[in-house]
Amino acid sequence: MDTVTTNPFRTLQLAAEYFPMLADMAGRNDPLMLSDLRSLQQKYKPDDTRPIELAIKLLSEYGLLDATDESGFEWEVPHIVGEFLRHLTMRQRLAAPGQLTPLIDEIAHLTEDFRQAVEQEDVDLVRIAGTGLKQGLDAARALSQQNHQAVLHEIMRIKSRQDNRSLRERYLFITQLQERHLTPLGALVDVGGAMEQRAAELIAVARGARERMSNNPYVPEIATRIIASVRKLKDVAWTDFHSCLREVTPLFKQIRRDHALAASVSTTLERVGREGVRALDEVVAQLPIARWRPDGLFSAYVLTDYLAGVAEHANRPDPGPIRMDEAAGRTDPSMKVLDFEQAALELRAAGQQPDLLQWLFACYPDFPEQQRLHGMMHLGAHPDFAVSIGDSRALLETADADYSYFPIRIARA
Repeated sequence: MDTVTTNPFRTLQLAAEYFPMLADMAGRNDPLMLSDLRSLQQKYKPDDTRPIELAIKLLSEYGLLDATDESGFEWEVPHIVGEFLRHLTMRQRLAAPGQLTPLIDEIAHLTEDFRQAVEQEDVDLVRIAGTGLKQGLDAARALSQQNHQAVLHEIMRIKSRQDNRSLRERYLFITQLQERHLTPLGALVDVGGAMEQRAAELIAVARGARERMSNNPYVPEIATRIIASVRKLKDVAWTDFHSCLREVTPLFKQIRRDHALAASVSTTLERVGREGVRALDEVVAQLPIARWRPDGLFSAYVLTDYLAGVAEHANRPDPGPIRMDEAAGRTDPSMKVLDFEQAALELRAAGQQPDLLQWLFACYPDFPEQQRLHGMMHLGAHPDFAVSIGDSRALLETADADYSYFPIRIARA
């Protein structure tokens, strides 16, 4: 139709009433004929009192449908309405590759205009350039978020097998997504990319404007908003890009492996179709693997290790039940354990000692050195004794080690 009724309230009412039907149309790439629209009406609004012709006329009048040709036999959802519907359903379409680059270039031009306006101290030009910068930054951030949601939506469709693509179509789609969307986007948003450079320039210009025209009632606020928008754009773009990368990269590798396998199998099957089963004689020689074994079978090494463990388990005698009071704190039955409280009683009876370690090694020669060292720490912290450190080093030689230390003098507290 040549004219469209501008009544936002009624337009939104109709969009809500026919939302499932319009959302389905927005997800299609081809316009629909009258019979297709009648099928959608029966599917989504079976109790609709309006004939499909009247519904089409009403939706077209309010700008929710658009005829694709002069004959008026095919209709589609206008682009802006489709974007709105996809935004509501979180099913955005991928933007064209490189669409973010012109936005960043436009921000660079507006940054230069903003800088010149600040040098001239022209408040009107500053406000105009600031408004343009704010709109450009918001548009770039919205594009990043829409692409992020579109990528996640497509990944979920692929993982749930709802995309209705063949393996080759899925391979071509995910390859294009990796090479034409994420790779160029990474060059823009990663460290040192064009977005970071333009953002740094814009922040520097905005800070300069805030300092140079600090007495103006508008410029500091404009500069502060620009700086906040720049930082938000950087954070959103970086987060969205790496989130997409984490989702796409594993799927890209998996689909690439599946596609390579399917291509190899199809080539082999094609040869079998031409030559018969004798074509399989050369398949093993052509497999690009060094060795293989069927899944679920033990290798010789695993089986040998398993049987050795079983034999060791069978030959080990049953120790019988262990009492908890006997097992507490017990290590090796052949290792002697020094009773620290008994050693404290004997030290108290022996009186003052100029070297606690020498006394322990002399009184308990049959105990392991580790036990005697633990005894030195325990007795040195015992509340019944007064401890002091010697001024000169002492040397103690044993069969296992040579100890150089400052002796601990100990006496009764």
